[in-house]
Amino acid sequence: MTKEERLSLLGKNPVFWSRLGFCYDPPLKNAEGRPLVFTEDLSRYGKYHEEFCRVGVHIHTCVLHAGWMGVDEYDYSLTDRVLDEIFRCDPDGYFIPRIKLNVPIDWCYENPEELFVYPEGPTDKEAIRALVGTEKQDYIGYEAPNGYYMAGDFVDPRPNVGGLIARQSFASKKWLADATVALEKLIDRLERGKYGDRILGYHIAYGTSGECVFWGRISERYGDYGICARRAFFDWGLQKYGSREALADAWCQAADVTWETLRLPTPEERYGVKESVEGFFRGAKAQTVATDLDIFHSEINCDAIAHFGKAIKKIAPEKLVGAFYGYFMHVNNAAYTGHCAIARLLDSPYVDFFAAPKSYYRCQAGDVGGHLAAAQSVGRKKLWLDELDNRTHLAKGVEAGWESEGMHSTRTVFWREFAKNLSANTGFWWMDLGGGWFDDEEIMAEFARLRAANDLLQSKPYESAADILVLVDDTCITHMNISEELRLGFMEDFLYELRMTGCISDLYLLSDLEALDLSKYKLIVFAYTFEMSEKQREVVKSLGKDKTLLFNYAAGVISDGGVSLENTASLTGVTLAAVEKREYDFPTLAVCDGDAKVLLRDEEGNARIAQRNGVIVNTKPYLRADELRRITDLAGCHAYTPTGNIVYGDARFLGVFTGKEQGLSSPITTREQGSYRDLISGRTYEGSVISHPLAPKSAAFFLKEETKA
Repeated sequence: MTKEERLSLLGKNPVFWSRLGFCYDPPLKNAEGRPLVFTEDLSRYGKYHEEFCRVGVHIHTCVLHAGWMGVDEYDYSLTDRVLDEIFRCDPDGYFIPRIKLNVPIDWCYENPEELFVYPEGPTDKEAIRALVGTEKQDYIGYEAPNGYYMAGDFVDPRPNVGGLIARQSFASKKWLADATVALEKLIDRLERGKYGDRILGYHIAYGTSGECVFWGRISERYGDYGICARRAFFDWGLQKYGSREALADAWCQAADVTWETLRLPTPEERYGVKESVEGFFRGAKAQTVATDLDIFHSEINCDAIAHFGKAIKKIAPEKLVGAFYGYFMHVNNAAYTGHCAIARLLDSPYVDFFAAPKSYYRCQAGDVGGHLAAAQSVGRKKLWLDELDNRTHLAKGVEAGWESEGMHSTRTVFWREFAKNLSANTGFWWMDLGGGWFDDEEIMAEFARLRAANDLLQSKPYESAADILVLVDDTCITHMNISEELRLGFMEDFLYELRMTGCISDLYLLSDLEALDLSKYKLIVFAYTFEMSEKQREVVKSLGKDKTLLFNYAAGVISDGGVSLENTASLTGVTLAAVEKREYDFPTLAVCDGDAKVLLRDEEGNARIAQRNGVIVNTKPYLRADELRRITDLAGCHAYTPTGNIVYGDARFLGVFTGKEQGLSSPITTREQGSYRDLISGRTYEGSVISHPLAPKSAAFFLKEETKA
């Protein structure tokens, strides 16, 4: 099977993930000296794979122990057990192992200079070594008083709190080399083994939760102040600036600076400046080092993924390689996380797919749901896979009742996530993270219907039905300080509310602007685009008069010449200024252009939304769906339902999902005549108006079966 055939198979078919083989990371030994797995009875989770096999899902994934137990020590007993269980459940199925490449503890002891260090931690090699294996070493990557809180049968006796060091630095070449040896040993063993032809590809994993994110990100702790990271960042700076003198000038360091004497900015200096527009967007020279450190983090993270991908491709060139990457839309500290350089990987021949968990924000029945990244942009060059770890009404313990209150809401969430991914033309896997979330005949019958619906829809060509284009940018985040409220107010919540206008929108990276066919879009939203090159500015200014452009906050405030609200004015034609009013943890802006038509003022009379010709500038965060609906109506966008309902769709289908409090009694207005069948209720409709009442937290999924002249 060629790589292209594998990509097609993976992109068009659902996948199932279970806790089969879920094991301690770093690798620990059990009482028998074997790798510690959280549940010894693998058949408990094998049962779930059998159930999915029966409903037609034949691609499986789970954590597969890499066998790397210590320095020059390997044990593949757990690896083999997991493989045997997967293919016992589905002998003709396919498997994508998730392979964690974090280092064992004895490797940390032998290589203290290669470890990640928090700002409060030591910088002396022997002082770092002294913390290895103690409770001052962060094993997991986040603060966890009970250790692994979802460890199944295993009760973790080790609290993971207040670590001063973590495990490998992402800048460590020694880690890359040693982990590659372990990876190559495993891949060679798998490819030559009895299941080699059933392995569809490999999922690279490292860092916190194996999601290729820097240690500490989840708990908002920051590094890396370790020895090899400091040295690597200094070398990176020398390459960027060309000389020690130029580096010292750019980073405000002593003229004779070395990697040992380099002063790294503190977490507060990196992310704490909130007062002025220039300070918030790192316009001061003293902030250059913080911006460069964030860029460096993303680059070394991408390079590590590509490095491991290249190692796999050398042994198995036709096998797919993927990783978790691209979390910037729903992560406050995305720049620190190292997830702000996806273009670096989209052009890499060593990576074929990217993945992320589905959104954990506003994800219950009656909510919108979402992707953590610009999935449609990934789809232009690679494959995006959405990890659907949606909690069902069967979830227990700390997860109980989080997303679903009963089978009705479970069903709604399943169909919404299905529609969300189809409309973005992305793949997905269903994930039973808790163990037993789907263990129910009614739930499995719903998966059978979803599988059948997927087969129907994948037989039809994909074509977007959106007339709204939303643009966001990952690279600008490395040029700004952290603000949850700015991100929520102008990107995450903004997108969720836009989805509740009854309209359909596409979401792409700003870097795709020049390559996209813009002819079908009536409204183009620059939602989170604070940095623009001169070339991008020219493209924006050339957009036709037949479109409405909506610019959020200080769009384009960062240019090649620096940070200034004049950059925003030259882009939009509307002048902004900072005002004293402090609503949130970022500077408040208002329109101060007397020629612009004011659409909304705040309580102090400041103009927060204004229009000039076909351009609307919005400086008010947290616009509601009804406020956005006025803008979509003004732009002439098609609304399928009244405000308050979520709509996903493309040329093949239309998915309608009602809110938590509001049902749907008004007709659904499609864009053209046709025959429509609701795959949930089975009811059929003719024409362009569908009368299909829905209660709150409900779903309808209309398959377009034909178009009438």
